[in-house]
Amino acid sequence: MVPSGTNGNRNASDEQFFEETQLPLSILDDYKSAASETEYEISENTRRVYTSSYAIFNRYCLEHGLSPLPADPRSVISFIGHQKESIQQSSGAQLSRQTLTSRLAAIRYHHIQAGFHSPTEHPLVIRVMRGLSRNKYRKVADYDQQPIMYDELEMLIDVINQQPQPMTRARDKAIIQLGFQGGFRRSELADIQVNHLSFLRNKLKVRLPYSKSNQQGQREWKDLPQTEPFAAFDAVKEWIEVSKIKQGHLFRSISRDGSQIRPYSVSDITNRKINQTSMDAKEHSLPRLNRNSGFLRGDDIYQMIKKYCARSGLSPEFYGAHSLRSGCVTQLHENDKDHLYIMARTGHTDPRSLRHYLKPKD
Repeated sequence: MVPSGTNGNRNASDEQFFEETQLPLSILDDYKSAASETEYEISENTRRVYTSSYAIFNRYCLEHGLSPLPADPRSVISFIGHQKESIQQSSGAQLSRQTLTSRLAAIRYHHIQAGFHSPTEHPLVIRVMRGLSRNKYRKVADYDQQPIMYDELEMLIDVINQQPQPMTRARDKAIIQLGFQGGFRRSELADIQVNHLSFLRNKLKVRLPYSKSNQQGQREWKDLPQTEPFAAFDAVKEWIEVSKIKQGHLFRSISRDGSQIRPYSVSDITNRKINQTSMDAKEHSLPRLNRNSGFLRGDDIYQMIKKYCARSGLSPEFYGAHSLRSGCVTQLHENDKDHLYIMARTGHTDPRSLRHYLKPKD
């Protein structure tokens, strides 16, 4: 993947730089090798969100005869005006400021990638968004998910224990308990591999090569004591023993009859990334990869938790995959753990990030 801003869109100050086509053949391969690293500039999930959001903006511009790239700031403001009045069919509420901010981030990203100044940086666009954040009369959905704590966790595990297939039962308990005790994001759970785990005398140690707060691959570990209620130690160990997984991703998709895990290879991992890139480029026109690929994706974990919440009597409207992470923070706070301890568990880098989760004790 070569940065799209390397060709065209030059101004007078750029004249001293090479065009890609002017590079000496002796260094062209080196250039392309380095430029291919831009594929990892943002995460796959962020790339997917940006592609989807920009497609919405692109359609709006084409419908009204506007240029989407480069876009005029007034086109962006008009787009905000249209989007802020949009009603979500699922909730009957208007789009939140967070959603609109995400769509502006997508516009900014695509402009920078193409070598243009971003219209989202225009002072009037900034003023509009600032006013939007203070408009208390808009009806927006409350996206806060309620925390899953010990009581709710016990309800979920009771439902999982009713699963007839031992393999499904072992896997789903391991996901729920590891997600809760480690305060993992669903994408992090999906990416955990067997060699990331260390079973020590009284704790499970989980290595995270990358996370949302650690995108440069710095060393990050989670120490999960075996003595805590609903500790993941035994559940994860049982899943590994039942599934007989020796390497690769820890959580896999399971055959329909629940008798075996679906295999995959390194080539499948590569194909998944290629297919995901193709899906993004075609605005999700290709069928989404299913469980036959052998992978358990973050979205699969999200749907699984929603399913068990519904079966246990917890409203799926208020509980989801993030409820495990928020429940971890809230429960540790209830257990009188200090902020540094909680941050070490969840991977938060700023104590202020915890304020959203921590509520006054009764």
